Amino acid sequence: MLHRLSLLIALLLTSAALQAKKNNPRADLKVSYNYHNLYLRDDGEVLTRDWPYILLSNPEESKFYCISNEYMDSLDSTPSGRALSHKLMSAGVDQYLKTGDDSGIPRSKGYMYIFKSRPQNTTTVYDTYGLMERGYYTEPFAEIDWQIGDSTKTVLGYECISATADYHGRHWTAWFTTDIPLSEGPWKLCGLPGLILEASEESGQHSFTADGIEKTDMEMFPIYSKKKYDKMDRKKMLKAYRNYRNNSGAVSRQILANGPDESKIDIPEIKPKENTQNIDFLETDYH
Repeated sequence: MLHRLSLLIALLLTSAALQAKKNNPRADLKVSYNYHNLYLRDDGEVLTRDWPYILLSNPEESKFYCISNEYMDSLDSTPSGRALSHKLMSAGVDQYLKTGDDSGIPRSKGYMYIFKSRPQNTTTVYDTYGLMERGYYTEPFAEIDWQIGDSTKTVLGYECISATADYHGRHWTAWFTTDIPLSEGPWKLCGLPGLILEASEESGQHSFTADGIEKTDMEMFPIYSKKKYDKMDRKKMLKAYRNYRNNSGAVSRQILANGPDESKIDIPEIKPKENTQNIDFLETDYH
């Protein structure tokens, strides 16, 4: 166990040192958010998920990402990291088979990375769109037409003002504070005269809530293994992911049905339940 921990620490320090040599930009502010969302499994069951995300930002650029996902991607970016990931996965699966505890299985909680550049007025999104497929696209972020209201509420001790906007198929309500005059926020949301600390869309399927703010000088590392991401159109990427989600049960059965010894395992087909709640992605205008 100590050997594995030492190897992990050495790997992360080496990775950080290599990234630091590239003179990556540093953040002035670190904001942690809880991303609350409803997720439709391939059997039709609706899961409620809460995923931790981090926003790193300075006056010119920002990075919104999940730490566990970046950790997994950092391991996957080097041969030694992939070997360690395999060992951690094997140990976690072994623990699960023996005790039913799956906490040791390394996994990501949220695959997307959002990079914003104010000088270029662009948002670049990296995300998954299938089982192993990854894609990215760049778009202008000045297209969110916010309507600032007169309602106020307190979030993390900051007085916030309400604002609403229709964006890519959903109606959003955001709460921003002018006490932090940074035109930033979670996910793609930005463009207000202050930091967005809370945002939710009206169906209740997706929301972001800040749960911590601190000053920082953390580096905003670029994405690992960028070559693994295909350049795509946003709507085409969402359509591809919807197609995968609609057929993921059949794909999983096909994979599981082929045993490692080339034997065939009979996996019964599960008929999906009707999506009565109309669960969908953060953006719905791809339909």
